[in-house]
Amino acid sequence: MITIRRVAPDDADAHLLWSEQQADLARRYASPDLVLESSFPTLVASLVGYAEDGEPVASVVLRWSPYPTGEGSIEIKRLWVRPAHRGHGHSKVMMGAAEAIARKAGATRIVLETGTEQPEALGLYDRLGYSRIVPYGEYRCEPDSVCYGLELPVRVLVLTGPMGAGKTSVAESAHSVLALRGARTAFIDADTLCEAYPSPPDDMVNQALLMECLTALAPVHRRHGFGLLVIPRILEDPADRAALAHALAGPGGPAEVTVVRVTAPLEERVARLRRRETSERWLDWAVPRTAEQGDELEELALEDAVVDNAGRTPEESAAEALDAVGW
Repeated sequence: MITIRRVAPDDADAHLLWSEQQADLARRYASPDLVLESSFPTLVASLVGYAEDGEPVASVVLRWSPYPTGEGSIEIKRLWVRPAHRGHGHSKVMMGAAEAIARKAGATRIVLETGTEQPEALGLYDRLGYSRIVPYGEYRCEPDSVCYGLELPVRVLVLTGPMGAGKTSVAESAHSVLALRGARTAFIDADTLCEAYPSPPDDMVNQALLMECLTALAPVHRRHGFGLLVIPRILEDPADRAALAHALAGPGGPAEVTVVRVTAPLEERVARLRRRETSERWLDWAVPRTAEQGDELEELALEDAVVDNAGRTPEESAAEALDAVGW
């Protein structure tokens, strides 16, 4: 078993492993003057795997692809395991860690390059479900190059909760936090998409309209490379999660939907509703309805985590929500 650590771009252990990889590739391809990149301007993460005795034995680098491989593509570089430590699944573990970081960063695709003289690497990527793609960038005219790609499913964070709980403000703050981390994220105001009148008698909240709108938007967001979507929306049906996963599906498969329920005491929710610029007629409906929703959503328990938004800033609740679900 190895312990994986995220290291600085100039980490000595990482560069030592990279130099060993460079020597190995120079030998395999009979290219004594081979020089590999050691600086990555669009770096996402550099990882080093350590054996139990502290020896650095494996490395991998992730960067936003500088090539025309599609918006939101992360390129994997420098996957290397020292020969004496092969045969223990370390490459698979390093790739798993890299893929997890790519998903968290909002990538929509992973690309990488290897070569015909690296049968171990070819076998690994085939086993992991990567597909061979047309060589890209500097590899287009290299006869020994073999390029791979893996489409990632979009990840969706839904902030649900009764009216007045603050889910939209928390969702906006969560989107901002992700953006400040450098993630590729988009905010979708679901209520705005389906704010239409009249509603069908059997779908007063225009859920079918919402799903159709999201289905139309999904390829647009993906084409622009946004792998994380943050959506505030009251989920009132156990089928809603699956419906969202289907509506936002793409080349990587159904969307991965995570739900956080935002709560606040009834009196605080009512006070927030009354502060909105709206009609008394709407308030006459909304005040009793938020009381019903609070009980209904608690009973449904569709969420992966619950965040109490009482007496807090949206930023505080957003940070807790992201931490609670590992975003």
